[in-house]
Amino acid sequence: MMKTSSPAVTATLRALHGDADPHVVAPALENWRFARIPALTPGGDPVIGVLGALAGALPDVLPLHMLESPALSAAVASLIETDASEHILPIWADVAPAGWGASHAVDVIDAVRRTRCKSWAAGALI
Repeated sequence: MMKTSSPAVTATLRALHGDADPHVVAPALENWRFARIPALTPGGDPVIGVLGALAGALPDVLPLHMLESPALSAAVASLIETDASEHILPIWADVAPAGWGASHAVDVIDAVRRTRCKSWAAGALI
């Protein structure tokens, strides 16, 4: 009988092997324990590492130079409609560049309606 691993374990392993697609690693970002692994492992994709730090509630390990990265902004925006956003957006609300949420307001509000974003985080982002 073949044993299968969980989507979070598979996504974490993919992140550790350098996968840079936020949607591929999103299952790892849905659990703070798994999210912390790519955040704290050197040598992985820097955007995935920052997403892991956000989802893992590790704002102190966020590389400040990455916060203004267009690639990070696009990755966070692409995950708004996923379950991972519930863990990413609250920390992102504290560190996002000013005005980031204005261009994503419709998606952020929709995420609140779908309980994937806390209303206070949406308000801070928008």
